[in-house]
Amino acid sequence: MMWKDSYRLGVERIDQQHMELFRMTEDLVNAVKEGASVEVYQKALGFLKEYVIYHFRDEEAYQASIQYSGLEAHKEEHRQFTQTVVNYEKRLTECGFDEKTMKDLAGTVTAWLIYHVVDTDQKIVTGETAAGEENHFEHYVDLFTHSTLDVLESMAGLDRTSVQMHTINPYQPEGDLVVQIQLVGDLSGEVVFGYSKELALHLLQTMTGMELTELDELVQSALCELANISCGNAATALTRRGLKCDIKPPVIDEHVHREESGSGIRVETASGCLGIGVLM
Repeated sequence: MMWKDSYRLGVERIDQQHMELFRMTEDLVNAVKEGASVEVYQKALGFLKEYVIYHFRDEEAYQASIQYSGLEAHKEEHRQFTQTVVNYEKRLTECGFDEKTMKDLAGTVTAWLIYHVVDTDQKIVTGETAAGEENHFEHYVDLFTHSTLDVLESMAGLDRTSVQMHTINPYQPEGDLVVQIQLVGDLSGEVVFGYSKELALHLLQTMTGMELTELDELVQSALCELANISCGNAATALTRRGLKCDIKPPVIDEHVHREESGSGIRVETASGCLGIGVLM
């Protein structure tokens, strides 16, 4: 089961809606795993889109009622995700609701929803803003690595006390699944995430409560979104320090061996390895 009681905010109406969103997302994941019909896909996507709009409206009204200082930033996250779902709907309509794109959608929705509820929404009841407590790092790769560990801790219960980290210079991307995100602005280059298969599957199984055996489009999409969240948080931290930084959408990197090199950190966990590199 994807929903966990630890996700509760303590606001009954919002918690009930979150539970329904998780149920819908779980149904969507099960449908694509089982290879459901186009009609089932269309119905699932339609329900999800309508319910997301309904829920976001209620959640924003609640934030306004308690004068939450992070309301506008929260609204922007809602707008961006709503647009993501609309864009997927357009793609799916054009390609006949093919299985690959449906898995892509399911992975993106799963990762976004879990992080939004376990991190962003929790700030509503704690009174925190998106900025939160800020650490300073000597090297860019340290910032991106710690941002990633924060996300993994929130979403997949990563035990940071058991993690071992090793600096790698020069860094060459490696892994069974490699995700690349381009940096633009004052800081230009790319951040590369190399997941071992064992870690990738463990993360998704922990997040969804489902048995997964292959690095299919669902897993790839979810880990792309995880990398997107991690880089987005790090880019925001850099911008707050006066270094304008933005990110491009994540892509699966098929060309792992390349000439560029940079600074990297190898993160070793009990469930597998993750390499994070910043290539300038």
